[in-house]
Amino acid sequence: MAQSNLAKEIFQQAEPTYTPAQPVAPVKPAEPKVKAKARVGFSTFEKALGLTGSLICVALMIVLVSSKIALTNAQHNLQQVDNRISKVQSQNTNYKQQIGALQSSNRLEKIAHDSGMSLSNANIRNVTK
Repeated sequence: MAQSNLAKEIFQQAEPTYTPAQPVAPVKPAEPKVKAKARVGFSTFEKALGLTGSLICVALMIVLVSSKIALTNAQHNLQQVDNRISKVQSQNTNYKQQIGALQSSNRLEKIAHDSGMSLSNANIRNVTK
């Protein structure tokens, strides 16, 4: 019987002491943890490539603007030259009309008659080569 008493003693020692439970806030289920993606830095080559590309773009923009300005200036100069050519051509046309009017045979005969000259068919020679 000694053994049966031993079991009772172990059972009585193993019995937990009861303490009144305090109200606990409801536990929210834990959200699954998502690992944040690690940012990978740019390499030196990528930085140099980006900088070079940016510089090339800026240079091309400057070249484009300067070429547009040069084209506009060239068109302006061309228009001025065309205007001068038109003026010279109109002056040449006016001078040709004046030459034609001054060379008219009626005018020359009138000037000759006023100067006391006369037209004699015997004095006219036709020269041909």
